[in-house]
Amino acid sequence: GVAVVSFSDGSVTVVSFSGVPVAVVSFTSIAVAVVSFSDGSVVVVSFSGVPVAVVLFSDGSVTVVSFSGVPVADVSFTGVAVAVVSFAG
Repeated sequence: GVAVVSFSDGSVTVVSFSGVPVAVVSFTSIAVAVVSFSDGSVVVVSFSGVPVAVVLFSDGSVTVVSFSGVPVADVSFTGVAVAVVSFAG
């Protein structure tokens, strides 16, 4: 399914959807986000550079998360919990 995640400084957003454990996305500052999954995996994302991140899931699906102003991300989860993060550009 698709979850819409709205971020703001200091916010914590809990995303739940069928087939995948709950993901918690929290901003520890304006430039750092921590994505943790209930299976214990943790991904730390730094946006100190280009404000566009590409989240690559282990099943080959790709989710693009764009940040501008008060960031809003449309995150598509296709059935896996563990993710790795690389930066575009």
